[in-house]
Amino acid sequence: MARRNPHHAKTEEVVATAEHHHHSHGPANGFGRAIAVTVVLIVAKALGAWWGHSLALGADAAHSLGDVGALGLAWYADRQRRRPPTAHFTFGWGRLEVLAGLANALLLWVMAGALGWDALQHWQQPAANAGIMAVAAGVSLIANGVLAWGFRDPQDLNRRSALWHLATDSAGSLGVLLAAAVLWRTGWSPVNAVVTLVIAVLMVWGGWGVVRDTVRVLLEAAPASIPLAQIEAQMAAVPGVDAVHDLHVWTVSSEAPALACHVTLTAAAPPPQDVLCQLHEVLVPYGITHSTIQVETGDESHPEPPW
Repeated sequence: MARRNPHHAKTEEVVATAEHHHHSHGPANGFGRAIAVTVVLIVAKALGAWWGHSLALGADAAHSLGDVGALGLAWYADRQRRRPPTAHFTFGWGRLEVLAGLANALLLWVMAGALGWDALQHWQQPAANAGIMAVAAGVSLIANGVLAWGFRDPQDLNRRSALWHLATDSAGSLGVLLAAAVLWRTGWSPVNAVVTLVIAVLMVWGGWGVVRDTVRVLLEAAPASIPLAQIEAQMAAVPGVDAVHDLHVWTVSSEAPALACHVTLTAAAPPPQDVLCQLHEVLVPYGITHSTIQVETGDESHPEPPW
């Protein structure tokens, strides 16, 4: 529905905001612990790759090295986004979470390309030591699995990207274990390169979901979890509302959906403040904590908002 001519309608802009709630995940949100454990695992896997002549274990160690940088960036963004808004950054620093998630997902792709190329270059690598591979990969699988479990949060793009780094590292360690079993049973050396290629594919797949969702946030697309048509219908059903138009919903960060719209009132509508209260109640179940609703009235005798 088109906006009414401003010469025939009175308008009053009302901004309603609520405190943004961020999830709490314990001290430092687990990032510091994850970085420390990952560094120890890198050393163990690198030594195992050297002693055991294993390309797959070396690829797993290289992936873990990238994890340290990714986790460090995610930790920094997680801390910075909690800073209060300023005169220049009026929405706060929540988008840092999104940017860090995008950077980490792109890093996954770069690492995947490097590992894939290395695997193709070393297809006929001499047989590795299956025992060393199995021990190093087994320890890494358990440690990364525990760390990844602590980062599960489908809404936080930053933590999702960190989770994918740890999850693909766990998958890589599992692949190395399988490669060790194949080597022990058959002695087929190309299994190292095959497992490395599988790790690379998993990294690309894991990064795609995060890239897709972060780009949607940066382009201010409506969140996929919020039914726009349903919200518009519920707002239009509020007593006194004639029409809802110019409705926009976007995401400031993964935890902060925002809404802006114009609402036209009927001539017999209750006081605008009462209508606005009911409109905001409609938004609460959808997690929309920041909204800007412009009220339009076409009746000169209609009571004006008291503010």
